[in-house]
Amino acid sequence: MENSKVLIYDNQHGFSRFLTKIFGAVYDFKIFKKFDNSFDLESFEKEYLLAFFVLYSEKNLFDFMKIYRKGVPLVVCSFNEELLHQFESIKDINVINTSRCKQELINDFQIYLYTYAED
Repeated sequence: MENSKVLIYDNQHGFSRFLTKIFGAVYDFKIFKKFDNSFDLESFEKEYLLAFFVLYSEKNLFDFMKIYRKGVPLVVCSFNEELLHQFESIKDINVINTSRCKQELINDFQIYLYTYAED
């Protein structure tokens, strides 16, 4: 199976709706509210080009750890600047501050989509 999808983990669906509205015609987004038994960790690296992980609270970190270092580039998105600051120090994780204005968010998401999903 060739990887062609972009994973969005967003348990409140705010940013997943935003991304699919702006970029849905170009990219195949798969949206998850949580990772339950139906989520196949074994094929994660083969199936996905990029993963956006929207963190609303520390509770989401348990699901984050399931996909961290599984071979797919990760972009952590959050309003929590303290949490983002901690993720910025990790070399293989990119971050987006979701408190930015709409056009800045579009530009940020577009940079990561073009960098990782346009190979």
